[in-house]
Amino acid sequence: MQPLPALLLLEAEIAPAIYSQGHPTVSSIVAPWLLALLALRFYEVQIMKNEVKQRICGGTFFTLLLQARKQRMGVRDHYLGETDGLSDPQALIALIKVAVPDYSVPTASMMATFKGNTSRYKSCQNNGGTYMPFNDTVTMRSFDRRILSDYSSALLDMAHFVDTFLDVGTSAKKDEWLVKALLELLSKDDSIDGEQSIYAREDGTAMSKSDILSANSICFQSFLLGIWHFVLINRTDNRVGRETNHSWCQVKSSSESALSSFGETITKLICISYFKPESQTAEHDIADEDNYGCDDEPEASAKSADIATPEITQPVENNCATFFNFNVTGNNNSFFNQVDTVIINNGGHKDER
Repeated sequence: MQPLPALLLLEAEIAPAIYSQGHPTVSSIVAPWLLALLALRFYEVQIMKNEVKQRICGGTFFTLLLQARKQRMGVRDHYLGETDGLSDPQALIALIKVAVPDYSVPTASMMATFKGNTSRYKSCQNNGGTYMPFNDTVTMRSFDRRILSDYSSALLDMAHFVDTFLDVGTSAKKDEWLVKALLELLSKDDSIDGEQSIYAREDGTAMSKSDILSANSICFQSFLLGIWHFVLINRTDNRVGRETNHSWCQVKSSSESALSSFGETITKLICISYFKPESQTAEHDIADEDNYGCDDEPEASAKSADIATPEITQPVENNCATFFNFNVTGNNNSFFNQVDTVIINNGGHKDER
């Protein structure tokens, strides 16, 4: 508020002089300005003394999720009729399906209403409105039971949501920012007791709010699932986050909003792990088997060679001396003390000895 110092000078120096000298005409002109000044000062002091109450709810959670969304298409692409499937309504529908897998997607005739309700839910103006199941107590209880008894299936659905909509594992590090932003919001929400249970572990077990804030490692998908379950079951009035959302919309500069710096209070190093469905793990294992540069290849090759190589029979050498008796007749015969090879014609077949 740039004019405030000048108004303070007016109040501190000019106004007392006017009233002390009894100028009714002048004072009647200045008095409305002084009243406005006092109201302005009172408002500013209250804002400075009382910070905005930060509240985590469906709308504020959804707003932070969208900040970590994958890069969207440009205006030109949309103008040409292309779509990236990452719009706010599409993201909210996918998030609803994490809680209600058989949720019926709004038809084209319903979509205009759904889009409006998506915007109002995001800004915490309502609890979802028409075509959203958040006010359906029976449906929300079913989601609660699913978390308690079939956590793995819900985690698979959240993993699918993350793969489809969020920017994970890139140089932008939006996933890291999202974790820290949610941790900051959770820490600043003084309406949540430190012992409040949140199902944020990959195995489906609960963690207290205090345990989450002190944790050095967090599973990304299960953390998001735990927060989503908490807000749907424990924050039935989405409007509690309206003041929080409004504070995020305040512009800090020409190109920066208050939300851009959210999460900076979490300065400790957090190791973020990522849940991998078994199907992806199996595919990874198969790829490893096809990797010919792996360390255990020589052993595997040797085993294969042992199996594929036929048995080789070595020739047996008879080192025992063999003696023959020959009857020699006729004249001019020669005799040798040692003969290495004798060829015997036996009916046309040569036997070597």
